[in-house]
Amino acid sequence: MNLLRHAWRALRREALAGDLLTVFAALVLGVAVMTAVGTLVNRVNLALTGSAAEMLGGDLGVAGRDDPPAAFAEEAQRRGLAHTRLASFGSVLFQGDASQMASIKAVEAGYPLRGALRVRATPGGALIADAGMPAKGQAYADPRLLQALGLKAGDDLEFGAGTLRIAGIIESEPDAGGDLLTLSPTLLVNRADVEGTGLLGPGSRINYRVMFAGPAADIASFRQWLLPQVKGMRLLSVNDTQRGVRQAFDLAGRFLGLSALLAVLLAGVATALAANRFALRRIDQVAILRCLGARQRDILAGLALQLLMLAVPACAIGIGLGMAAQEGLVQVLGSLVPQRLPLPEAMPALTGAGIGLLLLFGFGLPPLLRLRGVPPMRVLNRSFAALPPASLLAYVAALAASLVLAVQVTGDLKLALWVLGGLAGLAVAAGVVGFLLLQLLRGLQHRLHGNWRLGLAALTRRRMLAVMQLVGLSLSLCALLLLAVIGPGLLQQWRERLPADTPNYFLINIQPEQRDSVLATLQGLGAHDASIEPMATGRLIAINGKPPLRVDRTPADDNQPQGEGQRDDDDENRPLNFSWRSTFPPANTLVNGTFWKPDSTAAEASVEIGWAKRYGVYPGDRITIAVGEQQREFSVTSVRKADWNTFRPNFFVLLNPNAVGDTPHNLLSAFHLPAGQAAGLGALVRAQPNLSLLDVDAVISQVRDVMERVAQAVQLVMVFSLLAGVLVLLAALQATAGERRYDSAVLRTLGATRRQLRGAVLVEFGALGALAALLAVGAAAVIGVAVSQKVFELPLLPPWPGLLLGGLLGIALSLLAGWLGTRRILHTPPALALREA
Repeated sequence: MNLLRHAWRALRREALAGDLLTVFAALVLGVAVMTAVGTLVNRVNLALTGSAAEMLGGDLGVAGRDDPPAAFAEEAQRRGLAHTRLASFGSVLFQGDASQMASIKAVEAGYPLRGALRVRATPGGALIADAGMPAKGQAYADPRLLQALGLKAGDDLEFGAGTLRIAGIIESEPDAGGDLLTLSPTLLVNRADVEGTGLLGPGSRINYRVMFAGPAADIASFRQWLLPQVKGMRLLSVNDTQRGVRQAFDLAGRFLGLSALLAVLLAGVATALAANRFALRRIDQVAILRCLGARQRDILAGLALQLLMLAVPACAIGIGLGMAAQEGLVQVLGSLVPQRLPLPEAMPALTGAGIGLLLLFGFGLPPLLRLRGVPPMRVLNRSFAALPPASLLAYVAALAASLVLAVQVTGDLKLALWVLGGLAGLAVAAGVVGFLLLQLLRGLQHRLHGNWRLGLAALTRRRMLAVMQLVGLSLSLCALLLLAVIGPGLLQQWRERLPADTPNYFLINIQPEQRDSVLATLQGLGAHDASIEPMATGRLIAINGKPPLRVDRTPADDNQPQGEGQRDDDDENRPLNFSWRSTFPPANTLVNGTFWKPDSTAAEASVEIGWAKRYGVYPGDRITIAVGEQQREFSVTSVRKADWNTFRPNFFVLLNPNAVGDTPHNLLSAFHLPAGQAAGLGALVRAQPNLSLLDVDAVISQVRDVMERVAQAVQLVMVFSLLAGVLVLLAALQATAGERRYDSAVLRTLGATRRQLRGAVLVEFGALGALAALLAVGAAAVIGVAVSQKVFELPLLPPWPGLLLGGLLGIALSLLAGWLGTRRILHTPPALALREA
């Protein structure tokens, strides 16, 4: 027998059969969603890695509060490395009645070492692709800064005691760090113009950097020389760039990964159900071939070839759809991804094809293995082999391989484990509950009458098929509920992190004697939610009487010289900002311990959980803080988790206000100001120059824009997942269509009426749908809460109205499918149904 020709003829003859079409559609959806998400993640990672040096402005850098020693630059020059120095700080700039918080960047010759500074002399004018350092007395400005101050290119800007002429408008700067959310617009100046202003004097909050560039081998060697020298400073590398983009894309990737995981799992379930039906419908064909002398291995090889020939066009179409979908994702995400994405690599598409083949053979091959046990006597006695252990092992292996490939594509093992683990638990629960209930019904069946007896008898007579149908229905309904109810709920929770009254302005450096006047002015401008809180700066000098040591550092960190991979907050002796209040702070959650009462006078402290884990601090421990010449010890009585995304002031350490005494401090305020009222803030800052104003309204708008773009991208991927869910639903409902057709033909031959048959089928599908909906709603609630808290860190409560409505719709779909299937059966002559069965 020519296996290839036989398989091709069989595939052409039966290509339009419902089971093969279901397998084909499941493969297309699984490959498409994995290709789309995998290609997008791959292209963004390539872009972020490739542009890291440009975004850093060099290959290596040293940063700190103090200007790095000149010996660093001298050694770099001796080694033939290029170098340049930078200084950056925040400052409020004024022009007439307008004011704007700006990020001042003072640069020297050689800037930038990597990438190019692009400026325009006028809006829409010719682009200067490599502008370099501005000349002395000139500056390049971010267009947002010019708009806020009412300036244009060529105008003079007040700066310190003098003025600077705006010589260009910044189109792009290489060392912006890839931050998605830039708190204030940039003013790029010549460092010589800053040196004479006194802004770089002792006590000023300025960040200094010295950047280096050169061949990779020379940079690596110079890095080793720097390591012992950078005590109190930190090294900058390409790993420190693109943090904002990576964080935003990571969050988007989690939402996309959730949809992709569900789509792949649903495609696998649909493939398994359809392949099972494919195998059942070929039992007689296999038995006849066995009677004619065909070998088992040839029969199985021919069936496997049919599926393989079906998979080739399915994978090709799926890859094409996936590539088109990822281009749509790029357009939807917009500024969330780098502007210049490289061409996609072949690996994501190959992984998508691998998913397709895995779905096909992992979930489609086990039912075919049952055909190995079909005896030739099947033609006479209708016998059939049970599911062999090898098939169960194939299912387990397919699930494990799917998890590995899904994690490779989405890059989120935690999400995959929670989602797939939860759905696997649902499958086991549905199988056990279904089997036990069918056993119970079998004993009670004789007490039932009419349609109930006929309908439930159909379930108990085909227990294994009914259990498989229940598992498929439960998984599809649960996945659809996760996509249609839990997914939007998570996105809504994310959006609600920034309500309409989110603070859009910060006022810092308020002196205690200015408190009442500043608060009155803010409330007069319409900032009714304005509050003023204290902030002091000290040093953590002891924990339980011993010098503070970080506990989250690995042994390798302890053995390496200070500076490697460390940030400013890695230095145990760095300044510690803290505050105090008598009531529990908003946007915080109590994790452990008890917050003090308003009338308490004990020396108590509350620490944020991240800071507590960093130093291994727990309730009952004692921390010693030095402020100036004073040292005070406080007992930690509570640990809390702060939501850092609310744009409200949060502190690692809070103290009992009745125990801080006369600690030197200043005040800060975060408030929401309605549109059109910002002009009064300029007058306030001019009248009291010590105040520093930070406008984050544009930042909040950007955050909301990111949320909307992520939501749109997730909805695009959800289309694939919802289609896969509907496909599973249809496959599950049609899993026993042939058996029901045969049973109905026998009953009609024995005199059963159409009304009785329709009622029996509705009872069968109603019972399956109700039990599946009950299991799916409960599982969706549990999985949704677990994923929201453990993966997305969002406080989602189960949206019971939406879940219950989804469950009712699932029951309705099940009944509708039963009714539609009954119509076809009732219009099929009994003799024809018996011949086809």
